[in-house]
Amino acid sequence: MTVERSIIDVHTHVGRTITSGIGQSVAESIALMSSTGIAQAILSVAAGGLQSEGVTDTRRANDEIAATVVAHPDLFPVGLASVEVRHGPVAVAEVHRAFDELGLKGLAFHATFEGFTVVSPAFASLLDAVGERRGLILVHSTPDAKASPSAIAAVAARYPTLTFIMGHPVFSDDQKKQAVEAVLATPNVLVDIAYQADPATTEFFVREVGAARVVFGSDAPFFDPAEVIRSVEQARITDAERDAILAGNARSIINSL
Repeated sequence: MTVERSIIDVHTHVGRTITSGIGQSVAESIALMSSTGIAQAILSVAAGGLQSEGVTDTRRANDEIAATVVAHPDLFPVGLASVEVRHGPVAVAEVHRAFDELGLKGLAFHATFEGFTVVSPAFASLLDAVGERRGLILVHSTPDAKASPSAIAAVAARYPTLTFIMGHPVFSDDQKKQAVEAVLATPNVLVDIAYQADPATTEFFVREVGAARVVFGSDAPFFDPAEVIRSVEQARITDAERDAILAGNARSIINSL
């Protein structure tokens, strides 16, 4: 018998990465959610999008995220802003606009596509701009030093009012080991299991850090959400752990913002 579960995706994108051509529209995102049984998603812009007009392009993308959240609050309860570290002071201003004018609840970053390292002063200036607000920070974890799990944790420790989701630290054994150490040492860091299809990966993180610190993310449209869902459904974990990963933990994050 198939068990119907609530699913919340903490890591999904609209827009298009120009170097790969991968992307999706809001309508395509909604259709993908429907076809894979995802009830809600935390939405952000695909990194590496067009920047021919600089911060104007960033603002357009953030306006689209905010409008989508307003138009579909049942599907997208939280939207995350995109800000380019290389834009400097105008990026700081965009952080304030995103939170205070657009009503977005956090920020999403991809250090590789956006050309920075998370331990840089320029990145810190954007987190400083969040101030005392509560917020969600999605950082795509990388196997290199740009956004390694250890580096993300070092940054997160300085911002206890922010919740950090470490996206897909699944690409090497060392990255996974670092992720475990980072989550155990840093209370405001969680790991998402996006961009993989192996039940053993889900089992590994549940065993090492506990289901309460693991969330379901897909990284759609860059990876098939159905494959990630199967990695949770087929994992040798309890039903309570499965429910926490697929929706319960994400719901707690959403309610805290």
